[in-house]
Amino acid sequence: MRAIQVMTLGVVLLLLGSCAKREAVEEAVPSATAPARDAAVQAPAPAQSKAAPATAPAANRAPAIQRKLIRTFNLELEVRNTEEAAGKIQALVTRLGGFVASANGQRRDEVFYYSLTVRVPVERVDEALAAIRALAERIDHEQQQVEDVTDQYIDLDARMRTLEATEAELRALLAESRQRARKVTEIMEVYRELVEIRSQIEQIRTQLNSYDKLAALSTINIELMPTEAAKPVVPDGEWHPGDTVRSSARALVGFLRWFLDFLIFALIVLLPIGLIVAVVVLALRRLWRRARRKPAPPE
Repeated sequence: MRAIQVMTLGVVLLLLGSCAKREAVEEAVPSATAPARDAAVQAPAPAQSKAAPATAPAANRAPAIQRKLIRTFNLELEVRNTEEAAGKIQALVTRLGGFVASANGQRRDEVFYYSLTVRVPVERVDEALAAIRALAERIDHEQQQVEDVTDQYIDLDARMRTLEATEAELRALLAESRQRARKVTEIMEVYRELVEIRSQIEQIRTQLNSYDKLAALSTINIELMPTEAAKPVVPDGEWHPGDTVRSSARALVGFLRWFLDFLIFALIVLLPIGLIVAVVVLALRRLWRRARRKPAPPE
């Protein structure tokens, strides 16, 4: 009886110990996982913390392009000495880092009229215009034209970037086709497309370079005319008696040649024709007279 009681007490103590151990384990597990959960909640998500701002530029976005303005100036100036003014303008343009695109001089009334087209860096065009105006006694005409080609430039630049990306893909496709030893027709088709793309890229690049040069250098068209004071009252060397004698002699010789040619033509052509006409007229006249003299028939 006593042994049964001892065994019963042991079983009860064993059950109580297992329950206490389970509760201790359950309390320990939440306490160990709580800091990790709290840390996970407090820690921001990596994607959110490193997210790129909405305004960040894309890698393939075209760079900002300054406005492309093509400036052209037209000037008509009256100067005392056109040749001297033209020389000063050419020296000025060279000193400012520009160049003379064209120069044309024409003599009228014993004085020169000049037409110049010069190209000057856009940042020094105001200096050039001020110096050119200072050479004039009077400014008859001044005009400025500004052409904005920014939109055309941006469109061409975007097209070129697209074509360059297409070219890169075609080059990779061509290399892959060669490695895999595909048909010659397929390789040549890719190659022809690549050549066409490259041609378009070069054409667009040429246009872009042209716009860059036109925007970097302003064009100045200059007309130089002499003032009234610069024109001579009596042009030097206007009268040349020797030339008049020679021209008169040439005119006389020309008339004599024409007259002799006419005489030769008259003797060879007109005289025989005149004689033939005269004979025919006389014969007709004689016949007419005979017809009038014929007696009338008796009544």
